[in-house]
Amino acid sequence: MGERRFLSGDEAFAEGVRLARPQVISAYPITPQTVVVERLSEMVESGSLTAEYIHVESEHSALAAAIGAAATGARTFTV
Repeated sequence: MGERRFLSGDEAFAEGVRLARPQVISAYPITPQTVVVERLSEMVESGSLTAEYIHVESEHSALAAAIGAAATGARTFTV
């Protein structure tokens, strides 16, 4: 049997994103999704997720960065 651990909804969401293997993550931490981007940044830092993590200045720039990366063919994610 695998390892068991408790995950909050945000942590489970971040785990699902990791499994989808995005290549670019554009993130602006703001309530209520701050935990999601914090966990994703930890995953990138630890190497359990190989992605370019871009910390942006607003929700609008997060979407713009995701659209730009997607236009180049990258698998992108933003919250």
